[in-house]
Amino acid sequence: MDITNNIRKYAECVSSGAITEPIGGSWMSAIAQWQGSTTPLNASWLQRVCDNFGITEPVNGSWLIALSFYYSQFEPINGSWTNSILEGCNTTPPVSSFIWNENTINWEAETRKWSLDLITWGLATNNWEAETTQWEVPLT
Repeated sequence: MDITNNIRKYAECVSSGAITEPIGGSWMSAIAQWQGSTTPLNASWLQRVCDNFGITEPVNGSWLIALSFYYSQFEPINGSWTNSILEGCNTTPPVSSFIWNENTINWEAETRKWSLDLITWGLATNNWEAETTQWEVPLT
């Protein structure tokens, strides 16, 4: 299996099938844009994808290995870190949409960092009445 095919399968996996085509010839840019980012980070779509997951440092100088570690895959599979990332994604529950008044997920148990362009949830206070940042989620 080649790297491009693994990244395509990873894009399909991580988006629960929402990503069906590369953007600008890149599956990583499609993932980043699906995550809500419109520009690469330090000229790297892979680094942007990692940053969107809260991964801020490469592992052994590699963002690909860092992404694999994010999925608790600490060794390459069949000599490939892309195999490890794909395996990690396939064993991770898919992202579920948040639907107001229908969500059954306990937000206090959430471990991922959520963010919008205007606020980083991980940096917000846990007392919304004391929060100084004015923010809103635009309804589209």
